[in-house]
Amino acid sequence: MHSRHVHDPLALAVVSSHSTSEGVVSYLRCDCGAWEVRTAHMVATTRPRGDVRRG
Repeated sequence: MHSRHVHDPLALAVVSSHSTSEGVVSYLRCDCGAWEVRTAHMVATTRPRGDVRRG
C-alpha cells in the first residue's frame, strides 16, 4: 500500500536493512505503528492495523 502520509524521520527506527542486486532495501518502523520500505528508487508505507481512513 502506498501512502502520501509523511512520517517524522526522528520517529522512524531501522528494523532491517540488506543489500540486493538492485541496491539496499531498508525496513523502518514508525512510532505510530506504520512501516516504511525504502530503496534507492521508492518509499512504500503501510498504515498500522486498525487505522481505517474513510473519505
